[in-house]
Amino acid sequence: MTKPLIDLPYNALTPLHVHINRNGFKESLHEVDVALCDAEGSVILGMGDVESVIFPRSAMKPLQSIALIELLKTLPDIPEFSDAEVALICASHNGETLHTDAVQGLLGKFDISIDELICGAHWSMHQETMVSQVRTMDEPHKVHNNCSGKHAGMLILSKLMSGKTFGYANLTNAAQQQILGTLEFMTGLDLMQYPHGIDGCGAPVFSAPLGNWARAFALFAGGGDLPDARHEACQRIRKSIAAAPLLIAGHGRACSAINAAYGEAITVKTGAEGVYSAAFHDLALGAVVKARDGNKRGAEVAIGAVIRALGYSIEWSVEGFFQPKLLNWAGDEVGDITTPDFVCGR
Repeated sequence: MTKPLIDLPYNALTPLHVHINRNGFKESLHEVDVALCDAEGSVILGMGDVESVIFPRSAMKPLQSIALIELLKTLPDIPEFSDAEVALICASHNGETLHTDAVQGLLGKFDISIDELICGAHWSMHQETMVSQVRTMDEPHKVHNNCSGKHAGMLILSKLMSGKTFGYANLTNAAQQQILGTLEFMTGLDLMQYPHGIDGCGAPVFSAPLGNWARAFALFAGGGDLPDARHEACQRIRKSIAAAPLLIAGHGRACSAINAAYGEAITVKTGAEGVYSAAFHDLALGAVVKARDGNKRGAEVAIGAVIRALGYSIEWSVEGFFQPKLLNWAGDEVGDITTPDFVCGR
């Protein structure tokens, strides 16, 4: 068990300040709202506005995947999911070959074509892979979309529930209603009382107060009293992401590096517009951070600050994300990114 570096509970009305420094001078500033909660929703560590209503975007994917993992346990003669495939349905992946092969293989198990994906196409986010794609392909396929793993899971859930895949991403679809119900259970809210919309990949996205999303990840982490089937699903997702961290994002990505470094102790997931979620399984706590300016860099440093505050050591493999150095194009260090106002931040 870790020993926090600060006295908890800790609450500050000001957000976490992430400073971008050039030669010791603060050049830019990211303000990040932070909520670390237990399964009752009590704020253990709060900075800024823990009641701010946010879209968690892809940071909620581990919670969305619970619906499918639960259902698989109730049906006979269903193809078994590997750890890599469970991690994949939670992923915002690079579109590397290991990701696209996994999506095709998973959908193939259920006789679903990759052409049924509605997530839109884009080139790989991994530079080496993208260059290879541009050289060998006229255009990318939807399977290369960073959310194709999540969509594969939604396609499968829709087929298992209704026998149909058409319209699987519509909010009125049975699969999306099942996912919505799971999210409402985990957050403790009627999510339709808050703004909702369509994510970048075409699937429904929901909003709720920051602290409620953190509470959801505390439940995911083993806090509170979950039904046995839901607890087992959360544990399966946790273990699968720890076993196959490259599937959750890919090479060069903070999300994969953090999950690889902390294994089954911490599960993290990045989301667009400066969001990060974390489940601290040893502590039964959940955290969500949101950079007010939507910057990914600010969110990565912020989730690192939370991990550090809770007493976890900063592994060398994640130090470059949590305590970044600024380099020029020649590779020379010209600055750094810090959290000087936070009691345990450098």
